[in-house]
Amino acid sequence: MMKKMVISIVIILVAYAAIQSGSVINLSPSLLWNRAKYKKFAELQEKLQWDNFLMYRVTQNSNGSIRYFPEKNFFLIASSPYFIKIDRTGNKVFELENSPELKFLDAINCYVTTEDGIYDFSAEKPHIEHFAEILNTDSTISDKVWVEDFFGKFYNTSDAVLYSYHTELISREAVYFRQNGKWIKLYTPKSSSFIYAEGSKIQCKINREQILPKWQYEHFLKDVQNATYSNELRYTDAYITPFNSDNTFFPDQKLDYTNKGKVKTQAFAKETYTTEGYLNPGIPNEFYGTAYYDLAIENTVLNFKTVANRASFGGDIETYLHVFELPAKYAAKSNVRFLTYDYSTNFHENKKQGVYIIKNIGN
Repeated sequence: MMKKMVISIVIILVAYAAIQSGSVINLSPSLLWNRAKYKKFAELQEKLQWDNFLMYRVTQNSNGSIRYFPEKNFFLIASSPYFIKIDRTGNKVFELENSPELKFLDAINCYVTTEDGIYDFSAEKPHIEHFAEILNTDSTISDKVWVEDFFGKFYNTSDAVLYSYHTELISREAVYFRQNGKWIKLYTPKSSSFIYAEGSKIQCKINREQILPKWQYEHFLKDVQNATYSNELRYTDAYITPFNSDNTFFPDQKLDYTNKGKVKTQAFAKETYTTEGYLNPGIPNEFYGTAYYDLAIENTVLNFKTVANRASFGGDIETYLHVFELPAKYAAKSNVRFLTYDYSTNFHENKKQGVYIIKNIGN
């Protein structure tokens, strides 16, 4: 009798595992016991409000970068094709579309350069500032004269100096100088290597000396819970550490960050699956469905749901969600945080990707 019972239990467990791993039937205890609760969860959408918080979507693409500029206390989101300025209270105050009419060249720090001029996003009301002078377009200035009579003179008297590898001239770099509120564009000599790319950074070196740009301090935000930063590549601490022994590869890694907002996955409901692999006889290797979440901030909780996926045979749930927050040293300057949803495939998507601003609307 006992042997038959053991065999029955084993058969039940095997059947349970087979159903869970090989079909879209959901036998998860969490889903079965909390079905009524999860039905009440709101869809991730353009705007959600709870307690003293409002969360609203400001971009519609995955992997938008988010940076903070402490000097003027604002955020800059770059998400193709838009550059968006967010003030310290979480309001969108300026948006610039990278359209053909813009004639976009480069995004440097909090500046967007175009063929006609520069937008300074740190300004109270950003607008195009046309170039007062454009120098050396014909590359007639020698290297020596360029260094001594132009670069050196302008660098010492400018409050902003930017280096760019992207110009409208072939194989020509440019330096932008701001003097007394006016921008000067100086092209490098055609044969020079004063401005060069080193990884993702654009550097300037003259007579073997590296010359730093002059711009505003900027910092990426961090999802402490997942050890991930808000650059467009979503660097993690695990990725950064081997390259960052002297903190030059990614300086923000040395900062302490706040961790008041946390996302917890409550359950995952399978809805469809894929059976990729040339020799796969039809066994699911990835499930797609709806995940249910708690977003906890300052003793408040928002329940919401959105599309996620999970590898078969007990794989981790891929949520694509991050809550990005400020470095601790700046936390008193703004109570704004960001939720990003970076769903990365067009299969079973719900078109809710993007950057969501979370702002405090209480007292």
